[in-house]
Amino acid sequence: MFSDTSRRLLATCKRRLDRTLTPHLSLRCTHVRGHGGAKAAVAFAHDMARARHFVARFDIRSYYERIDHRVLLAQLAQMGIDQPTRRIVRDYLSLPDTSATGTGMVAGGAISPLLGAVYLTPLDRAMEQLERGRRVGYRRFMDDYVIFAPTRHALRAAIRVMYRVLEQLKLHVHPHKRFIGKTTRGFDFLGYHIHPARRLRPAAQSLTRLLTRSRRLHEHGATQQRLRRYVMRWYCWLHQGLGARVSCGGGFTRIWVYVLKHLTITGYHLHPQ
Repeated sequence: MFSDTSRRLLATCKRRLDRTLTPHLSLRCTHVRGHGGAKAAVAFAHDMARARHFVARFDIRSYYERIDHRVLLAQLAQMGIDQPTRRIVRDYLSLPDTSATGTGMVAGGAISPLLGAVYLTPLDRAMEQLERGRRVGYRRFMDDYVIFAPTRHALRAAIRVMYRVLEQLKLHVHPHKRFIGKTTRGFDFLGYHIHPARRLRPAAQSLTRLLTRSRRLHEHGATQQRLRRYVMRWYCWLHQGLGARVSCGGGFTRIWVYVLKHLTITGYHLHPQ
């Protein structure tokens, strides 16, 4: 999609955006470089599940597709981004907008994660204000976020604030990717299943993706060693950055047997030569 010249221009634009926007971005938005990443958000959620009784987990519906260009460009102006850089961003935003709707953004572009962090900053700030009163706990990774509260009433109040902010940003939560209730029921967040009385475990969706990718590799003729290396990388991802928080029952062998069993693969060994 991008020529070499465009890539160099975007790289320069990204450096300018990084330098100017970093002071304005909330530490609660963990996908921003230096804010801890997904694993920091998961660790926070695991701790808060033990400290708070109620949780709400949301995902924005079609987040990149629904970003309003005028709203985002106005946010950038308020954060001190100069006009030449905003023009580059405006052109960048217009790439997928072939119908001139004024909405949408390239999902895999160089500056998309940073712009995605900016757009939901009003939500981050609103939740920060509630956090100062020690009523809620909040973390966000791109458009996936959790809100914790000590009481059902406090959680409902936080959710009302959230909906007001999302309405201003012209966004909607995904109806099938949310959880509201007691933490003791357990909930999924960023690929993990979180329960206050247990160690972290892979979410059902994570296991499904593991099997889907493993099946695809097997059907395309991957050797046992190659398939096993992929499963090992997945296993390392599961534990990376979280250490003893993640359940180790059965270790890697348990995951490897799980894959072989569900793919009905025969003739493979647990420990290939």
